[in-house]
Amino acid sequence: MDEFRKYLSLPVTVSLKDNSPLIWWKEQECNFPAVATMARDFLSVSGTGVPTERTFSLATDLLGPKQMLTSAETIKR
Repeated sequence: MDEFRKYLSLPVTVSLKDNSPLIWWKEQECNFPAVATMARDFLSVSGTGVPTERTFSLATDLLGPKQMLTSAETIKR
């Protein structure tokens, strides 16, 4: 059985002792080396979209509902 199937055969963990999936994967790295590497890559991405979301959210603070109907060219000016 390959390591991914071995991982999928584990029972579902409802709660982690420290609530950190990254620490769980670090502890399981010896059992699932390739899957642990992929999991850490995937789980570590979550914070990178925050600055972009803040930038787009800022537009609603700058423009009211009526101004949202304004064309992009007028807003640029």
